[in-house]
This record gives sequence, structure tokens and C-alpha cells, in this order.
Amino acid sequence: MKKELFSQAFKFAIVGVINTLINLVLLYLLTEFLGIHYLVSAFFAFVVANLNSFILNKIWTFKESIKHKAASRYVKFIAVSVTALAVNLIFLYVLVEFFRVWYMFAQVLAVLLNFLINFFGNKIWTFRK
Repeated sequence: MKKELFSQAFKFAIVGVINTLINLVLLYLLTEFLGIHYLVSAFFAFVVANLNSFILNKIWTFKESIKHKAASRYVKFIAVSVTALAVNLIFLYVLVEFFRVWYMFAQVLAVLLNFLINFFGNKIWTFRK
């Protein structure tokens, strides 16, 4: 069980790195090149990265067919992700507005916190066998 948990956490982390890169690139492009407020940009970047994360984690991390309970699993995945998004945006806002941390660095810190919420929320609830 511990080996499986470690393997899943490792794969979830790799998927997380991929989606963090997607998130950061979109955040930067939307904010810097399109002039969208960083919180709105963070929301859109999150949505795109989240969908990619669901697909990769479903197929690779938790080894499920993309069609197997996809709708119900995605609803649970979104619920966990929205909780993590709320934490992310609050944490991002506090770091940027109160501590004057650069929004890109603050987002990296927020994503690290989100890993814990997302992995355990999805392991325990979304992809429970």
C-alpha cells in the first residue's frame, strides 16, 4: 500500500509540474500580454491546467479508463480543485497585496500548498476504489 501511495504521489507530482508550467505560462501571457488582472488570469490558467490534470491523473496516476465514471469523477475532481483554487487565490492575494511578493513567485508558493490539498482530496475521495 505504501509503495502504491508513493508511486501515485510521484506521478501526481509529475502531472502537477506539467500543469504548473501550463498554469504559469498562461498566467504570464494573459497578464503581461493581454493586460488581464492577475487574479482573473490565474483563474483561467487554473481551469485549463485543471482539465489537463484530470485527464492525465485519471489515465496515468490512478490507472482508469478515460470513460470509466468520467462524469462523476470529474465532478468530484472539480470540487476538490475548486477548494484548492479558493485556497490558491486567497494565498496568492495575501502574498501579493500584503507582503508585496511578485505574483509569479507567489503563484509557485500557492501551487505547492495546492499539491497537498489536491493529491489527498483526490486520492481519498475522487479516485477511491
